[in-house]
Amino acid sequence: MPDPTQGFDFIRSALRWSNHPDGAQVEILPDTPEIDEQEMFRAFAAAGIVNANTATICNLIRQKVAGWQRVGRPFEFRDGSISPVLEVRKTELIASVRIDPAVALAQGRVVTAEEIRSMLAQAGVSHGIDSDLVQMLLKPGCHSGWYDIAAGEPPVTGTDTVIECRVRMDQGLPVPHEDGSIDFRDRGDLPEITEGTAIYVRIPGTPAKDGVDLAGRPIPAEKGLDAKLAPGENMRFREGDPDVLEAACDGYLLRGREGRIQVGKVFEVKGDLDLSVGNIKYHGPIRIGGNVPAGFRISAGGDVQVRGTAEASDIRSTGGSVRIEGGVFGGRIEAAEDIAVAFAHEATLIAGGEIQGGKYLQHCNARCTTLKFASGGMFVGGQVLASREIECDVLGTDAGSTTVVQLSDPEEEAARSDLEQVCAEEKKMLPLRDLLEQKVVVLKSRMSKGGQLLGRAREDAEELLRQYTAVTEKVRELERRRARDQEVLSAERTRSGSISVRRKIHPGVEVHIFGRRFDAQSCDPPVRLVAREREVEAAKL
Repeated sequence: MPDPTQGFDFIRSALRWSNHPDGAQVEILPDTPEIDEQEMFRAFAAAGIVNANTATICNLIRQKVAGWQRVGRPFEFRDGSISPVLEVRKTELIASVRIDPAVALAQGRVVTAEEIRSMLAQAGVSHGIDSDLVQMLLKPGCHSGWYDIAAGEPPVTGTDTVIECRVRMDQGLPVPHEDGSIDFRDRGDLPEITEGTAIYVRIPGTPAKDGVDLAGRPIPAEKGLDAKLAPGENMRFREGDPDVLEAACDGYLLRGREGRIQVGKVFEVKGDLDLSVGNIKYHGPIRIGGNVPAGFRISAGGDVQVRGTAEASDIRSTGGSVRIEGGVFGGRIEAAEDIAVAFAHEATLIAGGEIQGGKYLQHCNARCTTLKFASGGMFVGGQVLASREIECDVLGTDAGSTTVVQLSDPEEEAARSDLEQVCAEEKKMLPLRDLLEQKVVVLKSRMSKGGQLLGRAREDAEELLRQYTAVTEKVRELERRRARDQEVLSAERTRSGSISVRRKIHPGVEVHIFGRRFDAQSCDPPVRLVAREREVEAAKL
């Protein structure tokens, strides 16, 4: 055997040893002769191991005990350091170990999984240990080096909740006209919205997740900021989805306090309509708190109410009524249902229902089902076409202003008016068609005799044919319109209505009842003219 002063050489010739958490263990090699206790002590001292129980070890050698046996506390080295066979280093979340197989072999040492875990525990590492890697490090042939054997769990910072706006309120710039001019009243359409459309969507942030350090202690994670949805006016939470705010009705978008988007139902202008608002186009009701100046346009799907006057403006309701509490000076007022004005002067009023004329309508063009005035009232100059009833105090003026009053079926009147346009256009188009047709006949005759067209002559011929085709198609369209209008005018229909005048019918008043002129001067108000089919009956009121 080697000399005891050789330390590990002497020890590994007699046994193998290993440190465990509960103490040192040795395994006596076969055929190891008895060893003097002093020699064994000198060998351990030379190896730097200061607490080996040499008496117990020598006794195991004498008794030739087989297998691993515990021989006291784990072996400790003279300088108090960890044996270079096994080292541990760590950061906050990563622990690494290094095993040197060559040194272990030189020391006669066997490294165990328990020893690795014990040394990790002494270094404060008890969490995230890779058990498979521990076993790999114990296998023969494992290379010396550092291995990341334990890993903590880093904290995961939570993300903020996001409130996402799903609608846009961009307002277009005025579009230049063909001549390059710009109407700065034209500010684009209102940003409309239909019921059930999502406005704000809450997208929850990812939750924060605490980490775990190598000792198994939690590492607090930073939480994201939360945000809540708060319904604004005419908004609601979507059924079954509290993270969606939607429109509770059809309306338009506006910005409320703090810039938050809200839903308006009635578009309201507090004062006069001006350039800060511009022209209005909206599918719902509109309310103007002041006046509508000249040149502005209002188009609504619902009712329109103007608290002031309307001057040379265009106001339309495609699905409701129009009410002008002040006067109307020029322009055009059109409603699918009723129109009510305080008075009107030189304006066009077209209502699918009743027109309430207020005090008077002067030099106006009115079309409606019924024309009435709040307290009598006058229709002075201009023309009114009603399909059912006209009721007023006075028709015309002392000056004899032309005042035309008609009871007429709207469809018939439209057909009659269109038929007049057809006749006027035919007077222009038919002679032109005949002239072009003569030229085309001459051209075809020339071509049938083998004539050829070259250069400018060919271009002229192509232009002639193009003009003739266009004019012919136009004449055919006029014929179709004529046939359609004549069909409407010849159709059987019920014609009935009345005209009531309480005070005066002035000279210059023309009364037409379902296509026939009636001599209104023969009537002495108060009178009511009742029309049934083609017959008119005058009766006192």
